[in-house]
Amino acid sequence: MAGTTTGEYRRSVDLARFVAAFGIVWDHARAPYADIGYLALSLFLVLTSYLAVGSFLRSDGQGFWLSRAQRIAVPWLFWCVVFRVQHEVVTDAPFALLTDPGTLLIGPSIHLWFLPFVMIALVFIAPLCRWITGPREVWIALAGLVVLSLPLGLLHAEVAPAAWFVNGGLFPQPLPQWFYSLSLFLLGALLALAQWHQMIWAAVAAAAVVSGALYLIVPEFASIQMLLVAVVFLAVWRIDIPGRWPTVLAGYAFGIYLVHPAMMLVAFKLFGADVDRSFAALLAFFGSWALTWALQRVPVLRRFA
Repeated sequence: MAGTTTGEYRRSVDLARFVAAFGIVWDHARAPYADIGYLALSLFLVLTSYLAVGSFLRSDGQGFWLSRAQRIAVPWLFWCVVFRVQHEVVTDAPFALLTDPGTLLIGPSIHLWFLPFVMIALVFIAPLCRWITGPREVWIALAGLVVLSLPLGLLHAEVAPAAWFVNGGLFPQPLPQWFYSLSLFLLGALLALAQWHQMIWAAVAAAAVVSGALYLIVPEFASIQMLLVAVVFLAVWRIDIPGRWPTVLAGYAFGIYLVHPAMMLVAFKLFGADVDRSFAALLAFFGSWALTWALQRVPVLRRFA
């Protein structure tokens, strides 16, 4: 392959993962300017697939999807149990094993939709890496991304925000989340492969086409996420950060995402539903960080955080 950049390790990417985790917590607390959570989630998705491509290209490719899926499935099942127990403790509703089959693709807490989505979406990584061997394939893949992203973006615009947070929209959960996320996940993979072939600006151009078309039809912040996250990714990649501290911080990002709803519940229980949302977001974030730190130091639990 012709490129030189995908194999390089950038600490700035690690820092971006940590910052994205903070943005997601801020959004879920509905703090001021909470819509920044769109960009935080977009960055989380792009970096997940971007790093997955790098891992695949550095490996022999054997059993790639299965090994990755297992590493995600175990924490997902663990936290499904934890949040189900939490639900039974804090709610007076009678126990119901399964009322909506769609919840099998989420779990007992809505934020867990991300894990089964990534488990399934990772199936695209190996075929893309094996098929894209030159500029021609990069252009074809980016054209396909544009064609796929436009209807998915319009579907998300049609069902959000109502179906994003509560069931009963045009599509059941987790489909609204998946409509939003699939294109961004694929963008991350194609950014990595385009960068490998020294065609990174082609990927950014494709993102601009998608965002521009969606914004013309549905002029809202969510519509321009693909371009915004591509630009943010380029800015992040160009920053060279010395030292290991960004990698250390990145090691907490996944755990923070997983446990933050529990810490947010603590914030609301301690300070009431009218608590300042900025304060609640900060308390949930730093509490989740501390809890993740603690879990990672217990041998039996570290694989779940």
